[in-house]
Amino acid sequence: MKKIISMTLAAVAAFTALSMAACQKDETKYVATAISGIEVEEYGFAVGKNSTNKTAILAAMNEVISTSDLSSIVAYYTSVAGDETPSVTLDFANLDDNTGGTLNVYTCSGFEPYEFVVSDEVVGVDIYLMELVAEKLNMKLNVTDMDFDGICGKVASEDNAVGAAGITINDDRKQTIDFSNPYYNSVQYIISKESEAFSSLESLAGKKIGVQKGTTGALLVEDAITKGVLKDTGAELVEYDTGAVAYVAMKAGKIDYIVIDELPAQALVKGN
Repeated sequence: MKKIISMTLAAVAAFTALSMAACQKDETKYVATAISGIEVEEYGFAVGKNSTNKTAILAAMNEVISTSDLSSIVAYYTSVAGDETPSVTLDFANLDDNTGGTLNVYTCSGFEPYEFVVSDEVVGVDIYLMELVAEKLNMKLNVTDMDFDGICGKVASEDNAVGAAGITINDDRKQTIDFSNPYYNSVQYIISKESEAFSSLESLAGKKIGVQKGTTGALLVEDAITKGVLKDTGAELVEYDTGAVAYVAMKAGKIDYIVIDELPAQALVKGN
């Protein structure tokens, strides 16, 4: 009898210990730190070089960029992404008149505050601006959520399609697509544990570095590994569909760091 009681008490103790461990919250703090010594990048909206309405689309994009209060738009969607009540208000587009056809917008959610999902709908800074563009063109807006690294190719091959996904303007992309005027400047950040708040790529030597596929961060890390400061250090590039997925992997111990754009980095670590 005593043996049975002892075994029962041991089982209860083991179960209690496991339950407490499962309920314990990960208290690790993560931070986002700007990488020093790299160029500031500019975001632009993309349209195919051979699109029928390219001139009109670019003109509408540039007018929206020049007349919009971008800081207020960013602040609004930063609050929405963080489940907070925005301290600013926005005037939303009226898309009732869509006699001009359909503007197909390709984006990649999971890149807060530029594009993210709320109640099964993609919203954010870029989508808001594209709604204003569609309003000026009297067009219906059709938003498609896809992998980032396929957006530029899709835009280049499809008529009257645009890319709105925090796309950095660079010479390689300009070979197949045209860009609007820049609408936002950004820099690359490293997401790390608070105890390892690095500001240089060199500090990531020998580590697994998570990135979002096809982004500037991915290109930056790839160049550093193949021919730059991380060459022959054992550093490894690990690609994910979105920064959010990379962050989950990091918290699970599958990668050591993440390199990603400024505002998405700050959004990911907010509240940890």
